[in-house]
Order: sequence, then C-alpha cells, then structure tokens
Amino acid sequence: MLKRKVSLEDFYDWYQENKIRLREDASKYSIYNEQLREEFLREWPLDRILTMSIDDYVIGKGEKNNSFCYALEIGKYQSLFMGIGGGGSSKFGIYWNEDTKSYKNQANKIIPESELEDRFNKLKSDLYEIIQAGIKLDFNNPIFDIKKSNNEFIGRSAVVTKLLCIYSEGYPFLGINLNSQKRFWNKLLPQKNKGGPYLQNHEICKLFSKTYPELEPSILGSILFEYSKYFIDSDNKQGEKEMSEQNNIHHPLSNILLQSKNLILRGAPGTGKTYLAKEIAKELTDGNEDQIGFVQFHPSYDYTDFVEGLRPVSNGDGAIEFKLQDGIFKDFCQKAKEAQLIGGQDNFDEAWDSYLEYINVAEEKEYITKTSYLSVNSRQNLSVNYDSGVPGWSLPRKYVYELYKDKNYNKQEYYKSGGRTVLETLRKRFGLKDYLSPTEVDTDKKFVFIIDEINRGEISKIFGELFFSIDPGYRGEKGSVSTQYANLHETDEKFYIPENVYIIGTMNDIDRSVDTFDFAMRRRFRFVEITAESQFYILDEKLGEYAEEAKTRLRNLNAEIEKLQELNSHYHIGPSYFLKLEEVNFDYELLWSDYLKPLLEDYLRGSYEEAETIVNLKKAFDKTSNEQKNQVVTDNNEGDGNENADH
Repeated sequence: MLKRKVSLEDFYDWYQENKIRLREDASKYSIYNEQLREEFLREWPLDRILTMSIDDYVIGKGEKNNSFCYALEIGKYQSLFMGIGGGGSSKFGIYWNEDTKSYKNQANKIIPESELEDRFNKLKSDLYEIIQAGIKLDFNNPIFDIKKSNNEFIGRSAVVTKLLCIYSEGYPFLGINLNSQKRFWNKLLPQKNKGGPYLQNHEICKLFSKTYPELEPSILGSILFEYSKYFIDSDNKQGEKEMSEQNNIHHPLSNILLQSKNLILRGAPGTGKTYLAKEIAKELTDGNEDQIGFVQFHPSYDYTDFVEGLRPVSNGDGAIEFKLQDGIFKDFCQKAKEAQLIGGQDNFDEAWDSYLEYINVAEEKEYITKTSYLSVNSRQNLSVNYDSGVPGWSLPRKYVYELYKDKNYNKQEYYKSGGRTVLETLRKRFGLKDYLSPTEVDTDKKFVFIIDEINRGEISKIFGELFFSIDPGYRGEKGSVSTQYANLHETDEKFYIPENVYIIGTMNDIDRSVDTFDFAMRRRFRFVEITAESQFYILDEKLGEYAEEAKTRLRNLNAEIEKLQELNSHYHIGPSYFLKLEEVNFDYELLWSDYLKPLLEDYLRGSYEEAETIVNLKKAFDKTSNEQKNQVVTDNNEGDGNENADH
C-alpha cells in the first residue's frame, strides 16, 4: 500500500471515498453550530465589545460566571466553531487570578490597579479592530502584518479565528486554528507573513469551495479537521511503537489510549466495543479490577452521579438529611491519586474513629476548654459546643488531618487552636503516630475508566466544569477546577484528573443521540471506528468449531446491507449478535427470527419495499460457505457445457 501524502489531490480522493459519512456527521454539527452562533450574536453583538466592563470580559471570577471569555472557552459557547480550549487563560490578554485576587496579563504578571483601565481599553480596541478588518477580508491592513502589527491579538489565532467565524457573514473562514498543527496546514497552502493564519484560512476555504461548492465552510471545516487527524496520527506511529515496547503493550488500541488519554470506540451495534474496551483496560492494568472503573450513561444520568452531589442519608434517628458525596468518577480519580503516592503512612483514621467512638459513649462531656466540649455530628466530624448556649462550630476531620500533616496549615486561629487540642488528645490517648510525609512518584499503575454508551447521556450536564480538566493537555494539577459544590467542601482543595487516568468511551454510530454529542467533547477524544469484520476473532474465541459458518453468514448479510440505498456500513450487524447462537442451540432460524429480523425491520421501517428487502437480506443470511462453493461449481459446470455445445 502506498504511503499517503498531504495534498489537495489526496484530500479529494479521501473525501470521495468517505463523503457520505463525512457529510452526515459534519451536517449534524453545522446545524447545531448555526443555532449556537445565532444565540451568541444576540447576546454579544460586535459593538458590545467596545462597551463591556472588565468583568464582562475576563475568565476566572468563579466557575459559573457568564463572561465573554468564559462563555467562549468553557461556557455554553465552547463548542461553537470547534472550540478554543487549551492553553492558559493568558491567551485572552487579561484574566482574573483567584489565588492572588488580582487581574493578570498575558505574561501572567499582576496588572497594577493604576494601569488596569488603560490596559483594558487598549485590549478592547485591538480586539474590535482586528475583527472588523478580518470580516471585511482586509488582509492588506497593517493589523495583519504578522511581524510588524501592533495589535495585541495578532498572535492569538485561536481566539481571533473563532470570533471571525462568528461575526463574518457568508462564512469566509473555516472553524480551525491553523496555527495549531501549522506544519500540516502549510502543506496544503503555505502561510504568508502578511495575513498569517487568517488569510491562509480564508484562502483554503476558497480553494476547496471551488472544487466542492456544496461544502459550505462550516461543514468543510469539520471535514478538513478530520482529514488532518489522519496525518497527525500517522506522525505519532513511531511514538506509539516506542511506547508499546516500553510498556509491554500488544494491542494497538492500548497504545493509542496511552498516547491520547481519551479514546472513543465507535461503530455499528454489536461490534464488541464494550468487550474491546474491557480487554484494553485489562491489558493496561494487568487485570487489576481495582484500577478499572465502569459506568453506562443514560438520559437521566447527571453531574451528581458522576462528579459529586448531595445524597440523602439517615442520621440514625429516623430523620433524613443530605450529605455531600463523591460521584463514581471523582471517587475513581481519588484512588488513582493515592496510587501516585508512596510514604505518608499514618494511623490517623484509626485514632480519629476511636476518639469519635469514645465521645459517643462517654458518660461525661469531652471538654477541650473550660467552657467548650465536643460532640460528633452526622457527617462524622467533630462539633465544638459551648455551655453558655452560644452557637458552636464544626471541626472537620479534613482540617484536623491537614493540620496533622502540616502544623502551619493556614486556617482561622480558633480552628488551629481546637485542632491542636484534638491532635494532642489523639496522640496521648489514642496512639496517633507522627506523620510521615508522602512523596509523589511516577507510578506505572494505570487507571482506566470506561463510559459505555457515552453519547446517551447529556454530556455538558454530566461533566460540568470537567470539560476543561478532561482535556489531555490539562491532566494533573494544572487542570484543577472548583466543582459546583466547592462551597460545601471542608477544605479549599480543587479537583483534577490525575495523569495516570485513561478514559474509554463507546458509542453506536446509528444511535440518534449521537447527533447531540457535544463537539467540544469530541475534540477532547480520539475516535476509532470498530468494524464488524475487525471483531470476528470474538466468534473464534466464543464459538469454536461453529465460528466459520457464523462468519460466512455474517459477511454475506453485511454485504447485502451495504448495498441498500437506505443503509450503509454504519448499519452492519456486529458479531456480538451471533454469540446468541449458544442461547438458541445454534438454530440459525431462531437467531434470525428472534434477534436479527426485528433489528433489521427497525432499520427499514417506513422505507420503500421494506418486505422485499427483508426477504433479500434473509437470502444473504442463509448462504453458507458450502452453498457458495456449490454455486461456484454449478456455474463452472454450466460454463463447460456451453463451451462443449459451441464445439
């Protein structure tokens, strides 16, 4: 097979081979994208850029803020024109830093208050001017001279490209930041100093539209982006090979997951995607079930199930109250973090639980000062109460533990005083040992989280602010986020996804919920199609001597499905359906009537000549390898007879 090279001709060939699937996928996104664009323009008309306040603009003032930058990157417009996630907040020129309680510039330095107004006015003016020049396609404007421009946004191509797509009429730009993977895009059409990635973007758009006028830019952008991934993936093959040898990995998809962090297995129903996901997870974890997580999304699944939320619990007196609990994914990530630590052995939990048990059964109050005593609350934390009846306060386990690890842990003085007293009691009466500080290490323990039918859940509702930290480039503490329930946490600790966590999703191509799968999420995953043919080995493993006939019937049926105008390869029957043969005692008629025919009727419902099509599909299914051989022999004999007659 000849190695492919990036070129216009290669793209045209590739598009022709895949255009039905490509146009279907891109068109779905294009409709959604246009609805989102219209909503954005109503909320943020171009002139509003000049009148907005600094807090209307900056990202960082609370995870739920509705600022211009927040909305574009991680808010409701993040998937508009394929998103601009990644990189630091400094790419917007000014952002709010919650830790320092200050506004910072693109160099991550605090902007003095005396300079802030002038600095922000210059930023607004530059942003407005580059958008105005761009939507007029005025690339001779000095603003677009990459080397000489004084406009501070000239080098922020991710932000500017997205805004040019939003504010331009007639879609003269692709929704792609061409400075990302610049080497690839320059092979299609080299970037010029004057106009930079913006002129290059417009010219690529015009170039392809001449050959394929039916591909409007919003659709073309999605298709070109998918084309680019093929070559970017190819450039990574050598890295994958080295990674395979280093990690003793054999399955090629295991290598892809190691490199990409997030992987979605997509394909026709029954191709064994979930089975394959579990096999990959087993290989990466050496079969250790504690390092594998699994969940299946569904329409009512939400953030409180996945990340964290309030759950009803009994307080022991018959009353119900709500307690903050980690969801399945957050809990899984905490396990992965713990696996990255060595040392830190302590007996705090044992000592703490013993103290709480003692307080619960003690006949006298457990005083920590002359006028205040301890009790145990429903969250298994300590409460400090006063004899005078003055309202008390909570002394959380997490705080005492942090103080145990670091005697200078910063908190209100009354916390520190109460915490020290409790720690002293734990040491003297309950055997608390000195804390041995843990060390974070590069562990070879990998944790794999499988999300089955990922497209059936409402992605933005389930992941929330994890849209940001799920990005492969933001694993570890640099991707820390405050969760939606951060105000209920007992410490200020933020949540992040550790480096050693890998995510596999599965989705059926023909499921209607694929249409609503958030494009910002698509960008954070690497997609691999799992075909029915590629999974035939499952039949060999499970059916033994019966596998060959099953594979023949399945191939014949899928070949007939692919011929139908109403269907395509997305509607292939996967080998998992043929594993039902064991249930029906290898009766192919029962397999057809009880499993395959109902599915195919669903595929074809309302189509032209549905009944006749089902009959033809049944004929294909009934062909076995012996029948095909006999047909070939018959055809050959008939041919020989004709030749003899001629002689």
